[in-house]
Amino acid sequence: MKSIRPVTFFFFLISAFCLLPSALNAQRPKVGLVLSGGGAAGLAHIGVIKVLEEAGIPIDYVGGTSMGSIVGALYALGYTPEQLEEMALTEDWESLLTDEIPRNNMTYEYKEDLEKYFYSFPITKTGIQLPAGLVSGQNITNMLAGLTWQAYNIRDFNRFPRPFLCIGADIVTGKEVVLNSGILHDAIRASMSIPTAFSPVEVQGKLMVDGGFINNFPAEHVRAMGADILIGVDVQRDLFKKSELNNMVNLLKQVSSLTREDINQKNRDLCDILIRPNTPGAGILTFWMADSIIRDGERTAREQWETLKALGDNLRKLGGEEIHPVKPLPRYDSLFIREISYTGLNKVTPAFVRAKMDLPFPAWLTPDDIFRAMERAYGTNEFTKITYQLDPVPGGARLVVRAEEKVSNLVHIGFHYDNLFNVSLLMKGEMRNLWFRGDRLNLDLTLGENPNVTASYFFLSRKKRDWGIQTEFNRIHAYEYDEGHKIGSYLYRDALMNLVLRTTFHEEYAVSTGIQGEFASVAPDITFLQLGAFNSPMLNYYIRFDKDNFNRVPYPTNGEKVEIALKWINNFTLAGYQPALSFNYRHQRAFRMTDKFSFQPSMMLSMAFGDSIPYPYRSYLGGLGYYHKNVIPFVGMNYMERAGNFGLIFRGDLQYNIKGNHYLILRNNIGKSFNTFAEFKDTKTILAGTGFTYGYASPVGPVEITLMAANGDFRPILFINLGYWMR
Repeated sequence: MKSIRPVTFFFFLISAFCLLPSALNAQRPKVGLVLSGGGAAGLAHIGVIKVLEEAGIPIDYVGGTSMGSIVGALYALGYTPEQLEEMALTEDWESLLTDEIPRNNMTYEYKEDLEKYFYSFPITKTGIQLPAGLVSGQNITNMLAGLTWQAYNIRDFNRFPRPFLCIGADIVTGKEVVLNSGILHDAIRASMSIPTAFSPVEVQGKLMVDGGFINNFPAEHVRAMGADILIGVDVQRDLFKKSELNNMVNLLKQVSSLTREDINQKNRDLCDILIRPNTPGAGILTFWMADSIIRDGERTAREQWETLKALGDNLRKLGGEEIHPVKPLPRYDSLFIREISYTGLNKVTPAFVRAKMDLPFPAWLTPDDIFRAMERAYGTNEFTKITYQLDPVPGGARLVVRAEEKVSNLVHIGFHYDNLFNVSLLMKGEMRNLWFRGDRLNLDLTLGENPNVTASYFFLSRKKRDWGIQTEFNRIHAYEYDEGHKIGSYLYRDALMNLVLRTTFHEEYAVSTGIQGEFASVAPDITFLQLGAFNSPMLNYYIRFDKDNFNRVPYPTNGEKVEIALKWINNFTLAGYQPALSFNYRHQRAFRMTDKFSFQPSMMLSMAFGDSIPYPYRSYLGGLGYYHKNVIPFVGMNYMERAGNFGLIFRGDLQYNIKGNHYLILRNNIGKSFNTFAEFKDTKTILAGTGFTYGYASPVGPVEITLMAANGDFRPILFINLGYWMR
């Protein structure tokens, strides 16, 4: 605490009132609370508020910046310190701050893209357009909207149980903006919009970023609200000393702090009581330290307990023996949504958005109902951001869906490396709403030892039926083995053209059917076997069922993924080949056993029936990767080490989460590769393999190192994989 003249005057005033009979009728001084920005370190404000309430200090005005605006706004609405603490400890901060959405709310197309590409950027007429921030703030905006539902019909922040303001920065003019009216969650979002981390937001006609870059501790504005006494909670760090400016991080922090140090010091001097928590190791994004940060705020405030308790006691005497507690705004568990409107839609139709939101109207809806609906709409990958506000209307509220459509032309990039086929570069060009609303033209390109080119044009209807045409070309290296030894190689090429109709259900199930023209060729490269060339056009009919509700990829802990495909293969030119039937079944499950352990059983089956089975439709076992449609991964064996008309594998992966995104996985599988059911009955040919994997879920895909071996040939195989699989 820093005692200055206002405090001396205040206690002198209290003493005078105690000597006068009329003192009990005097109006007590008003108390203002100022909360600084500081990212996760700002959670210390919650611990301080807890102590202030224990000391009996009534807070009449609240102002804050950045994280201080979040805590301050909720406290101004009437949230208790206990409710604020529960929110801080239970919120999924990583999901909020990265705009992560559950996979079950993503469209099938979006799931496929996320499992291949790690970065996307738009292409405009002027060239590549970089994003305005690493994240748009989709999740945190909608979370703040839900937390502030009780103020949906209040546009003047002075009408809150505790009048409130926060600070934003106009990025165009470089001036601070005092936000004390409008839509509350938008004001908070503007105040905490760290440049480059979050995209700027437009509020009241101004493009705003984090107010902390101009005024991170707005004491003078809270004083101007009418506060006689100011209590400030400042979690900002002091400037580094000369000896500490020995690395880039500290230098960048120092530069950003220098521009506001003068105004920070001026505002600190305005405070009658100044509390400065300092949790070692706490920073902008250390939300995983929430509990210790809150405890440190509480501890720091208790160091001034005698002063705080004396202030509370004297204020109570001035206001009468009882100071009535603040009456919070009514909490709405649900609201009756009578109307819905949309802003920002251009090429995407309101009907499409409404279908993806999948909400009844009119209806009683909860904040969570609308949050999940926004996730489902965002999961279409049509928007950079889709948020909402509630407007009061007679008999309920209007839901205003605020969309920001993505640029129509996008480029996605990814890469993959393994020590079998080296580096592959993955690129995808995507053009949306090119000629009609809902159409999409894609061009996928994989460059590497196994190149792939895929072009498709689809219509995506609001009834969740997609139809279109797809062409594809593949060139794949394949191998021949004899008792675990590679004895030859050949090149497999195919060109495919598909007419496809697909229907999705709840973004979890998909049924596809189509006609496929296929030209496949197999030519020897280096081999000692008498493998003849295979060249044939085929006309195929197929139906496929997919289910995917894994909670995440890679390293799921819940859900399942199912692929069932049945194809009728007609070879209509090559003599000696008759129609064949191909059936593929892959089923993977994931179960969470404990906080650290999960188990992933799977079954993979590939079968081909017919007198003449084309080479591309035989079943191949071996390796850990997905390189081709009929290759079944088998732990402990080389890629395509076994071949037959049938392949069957049972596998179980025991997954242990070391910490964060680091995993250890014990993989075991058994299976068979056979040509006849007589061979299937031979127990001597059962294959078994085991492996041990270290995996890391990096921003660019999984990073894995696996050591494995199989029966029959116990020589260990080291397999290294970086990035998502190409197919």
